[in-house]
Amino acid sequence: MSDQAQALRELIKAQSAPNMNVITVTGAKGGVGKSSVALNLSIALNKRGKRTLVVDMDLGLANIDVMLGTKTEYDLLSVIEGSRDIHDIIGTGICGVKYISGGSGMEELVNLDETAVGRIITQLLCLEDVADTIIFDTGAGISEIILRLISASNDTLLVTMPEPTSFMDAYALVKIMSQRKINPNIKLIINKADTEREAQSAAEGFISIAEKYSGIAIKSLGYILNDEHMVRAVKLQVPLLVSFPASKAARNLELLADTYMDIKTIDETGLMGFLKRLFGGQ
Repeated sequence: MSDQAQALRELIKAQSAPNMNVITVTGAKGGVGKSSVALNLSIALNKRGKRTLVVDMDLGLANIDVMLGTKTEYDLLSVIEGSRDIHDIIGTGICGVKYISGGSGMEELVNLDETAVGRIITQLLCLEDVADTIIFDTGAGISEIILRLISASNDTLLVTMPEPTSFMDAYALVKIMSQRKINPNIKLIINKADTEREAQSAAEGFISIAEKYSGIAIKSLGYILNDEHMVRAVKLQVPLLVSFPASKAARNLELLADTYMDIKTIDETGLMGFLKRLFGGQ
């Protein structure tokens, strides 16, 4: 692992890449809206001058391309097999959204080992000519890959809903981070709240309990109200910010992007910092 990490660091040094902001969107529990947040946040940040790339890390069960109503000819498996360069698998959807599909229904992707995932991420981080912000959309659950991405990213957007099972899964993720001595920049998003008061109360309660028992500082980034337009957008395969820009959920997402732009922090070590954290180097 140390030899591999050193080789990757040297590669990045040789390219003298500028700082790149890396965001991981996660939530532990499935169905909390991680992919919708990742995709629409990408659009919102693009509107604010950022060059974003969404990478679907729900390997073998990817859905970002489905939500965009498009499909790329190649996905991450092509890079793993060595038949395509990372630039060849970048798709472009509505509003110029750039994305990479994790592939669907492929056992080779579902069972990727850590070394293969490391190679993929290293190539992704050499895409400074394409993007200055990479957004990793993780799958459900708590895996070693997800924990590595969280520990290495500049920011982790933790998406949860104001209901007990979603809270418990999100808290379990934070607890594991604490046990692993991972101290990420976590920004909490409450999704599918019925009212602003419910969202604020849920965020305060979660942050209070999580910080008390994990010792990890968590900031509230904001909330997204329950909105039927979100479901309709998924069915239409057109992102919410494009299909229903005046909806309450769309306004919430725009505010999340504004808030993120105001408080975001970019690691001064850029790609090198990400690699060191990803592979455990110093």
